[in-house]
Amino acid sequence: MKNKILVVLAIIILAGIVVVAALGFNVDFVYKNYNLVDVRIGQDFNISDIKTITDEVLKNKKVEIQKAGVYGDNLAIKVAEISDEEKDLLNTKINEKFGIENTVDDIEVNSVPSFRLRDLVKSYIVVLCIATVFVLIYMAIRFRKIGVSKVVLQTLILTVVAEILYAAVIAITRYPVNRLVMPVGVIIYIAIVTVLTGTFEKQISTEKE
Repeated sequence: MKNKILVVLAIIILAGIVVVAALGFNVDFVYKNYNLVDVRIGQDFNISDIKTITDEVLKNKKVEIQKAGVYGDNLAIKVAEISDEEKDLLNTKINEKFGIENTVDDIEVNSVPSFRLRDLVKSYIVVLCIATVFVLIYMAIRFRKIGVSKVVLQTLILTVVAEILYAAVIAITRYPVNRLVMPVGVIIYIAIVTVLTGTFEKQISTEKE
């Protein structure tokens, strides 16, 4: 049974490597080049009303809608791209909805360059490496009766394999790499260390008996 599980895990990791090599990760559009559309409405508004308008104007495009400005009376829309026709229609719909008289020129569209994924991953890996060093030192000292090399190797292998497996699953399922991916990876890391700690403690308790 154990061997079958290892084979399945190995297949998932290999499949993940192939997908990353062929397609890369599915990066959320916030980390890609996108257009930031700024609109001054000058009054309080509901995000749901804007969502209705963007669904009609921008069709199937993925958007992020936020209130902006000191008083929250400005609108900020993140979208991969917006055409002149869409910009014009967006202005018309917003004017009709809120009874304002903005012109197309009042809508500012700024291109925001992509955030390099490798920079995000690099910072994540650096943090995990530093954490791992302290975890290994802690494990080696606390569970030295089991064997320092054994404890260090098991901890290092399981934490690394768990993170690689996590990355492989993200790549295979095409789950978008967004703000949640890194925190979940940290949670998985902590969970693995917690399980290992419990396992080593049981081994020590068994040896004492």
